[in-house]
Amino acid sequence: MRRRPVPERRAEGAETVVTPRGVGLAAGGGSLLLVGIGFASAPLVLIGATVVAAVGVAAVWIVAQVLATRARVDTVTRAVAPATLSAGTPGDVVVRVAARGALARGLRLREQAAAELTGGAGTRAAISRRPGAVELRYRLSPTRRGRWLLGPALARTADPFGLAWSDRAVGGSLEVAVWPVVVDLAASAGELMGTADRAHAGARTPAADDASLRDYRDGDDLRRVHWASSARRGTLLVRSEEQQGRTAATILLGLPPVQTGLEWAITAAASVALSVVEAGHPVRLVAGAQETSIHDTHGRAAESARATLLDSTVDLAPTDSTAEADRLIAAGAGRLDPGHRDVVVAIIEPSGPVALRALAPLGESGRAWALVRAPQAARARAERTVESLRASGWRAVATLEPEPLEEAWARLLSEEEL
Repeated sequence: MRRRPVPERRAEGAETVVTPRGVGLAAGGGSLLLVGIGFASAPLVLIGATVVAAVGVAAVWIVAQVLATRARVDTVTRAVAPATLSAGTPGDVVVRVAARGALARGLRLREQAAAELTGGAGTRAAISRRPGAVELRYRLSPTRRGRWLLGPALARTADPFGLAWSDRAVGGSLEVAVWPVVVDLAASAGELMGTADRAHAGARTPAADDASLRDYRDGDDLRRVHWASSARRGTLLVRSEEQQGRTAATILLGLPPVQTGLEWAITAAASVALSVVEAGHPVRLVAGAQETSIHDTHGRAAESARATLLDSTVDLAPTDSTAEADRLIAAGAGRLDPGHRDVVVAIIEPSGPVALRALAPLGESGRAWALVRAPQAARARAERTVESLRASGWRAVATLEPEPLEEAWARLLSEEEL
């Protein structure tokens, strides 16, 4: 699986610009100088030379200021909270620039950030100064999953006459990861996995060495309720079964060639995977050749599992073609044996024979569900894919833009009763 490259960006303001006033004075001064020389007029030559000299002084001033800034700025550090951002959720950035001497008092700074981190708007930072340092604080509004650049900061210098200004990069850039948007499906996934657990556990009674207690979730086996603790707490508590005894889920993520379809699929797959973790079950996320497995979902491990799953989606990129997407789906399906005991959830687009042939054996277990996402124009192809999967034992539904994921997921789970 290739990693999506981080877009390279030239520091947008790393340049020197002559203002209209500077252009006018330089042109006017040069013209007066030439006219004065032509007419042998000492006053005109003096005036023209003075104006041209002022422009030269401005240029020397700016060069000196740029060199002083480079020499006296010691370090530039950035702190992003949270360390990994989520699309649609704001984050905060603090930039600290350490400078020697009196430079910090007059240093004019602004911060650059990728449009995907700011929602297309520029950064508006609150600036505070103290001896030896300048601090910028601003808010990010990330809109897209991926890795994006913060910085470098730009230091602006201008001459006293307002004839020109220069922006120069201060410090380096910071790569920031952004997780995809996720939807809370925990309640319905708990019901799905609870049903699978009961089928897997049969009539077993709770073991005496259960690891811990947790809150009851929809779909949990009532035979695992710890009544004494529930009475003390005033809420239902169930025994957390040993991890190896819990049904696992495998999420097969198709990687379509269109970016919008990919983002929807990643949101759906991540949401389902996280809901399975929330329900306390092992989960495996398979996206072509990439596989991420989570075995421990108890207690503090659940938070680490969440981060691991979301991290695995950051660099996923669209495939080159529909044929390549089908090949990767087939490769992912090949990682599961037909006699598997996992619950399988496939997030795919309308697929061809290569993918459908590989998916068909997985439906024989009766534990396979599929969301087939498509734009309105591809409705017929989506329905054909659904019919083919259902014929192989899958429970499948087509979801067409712009149906919300929650509604499509609810329809898919209702297929269990068909």
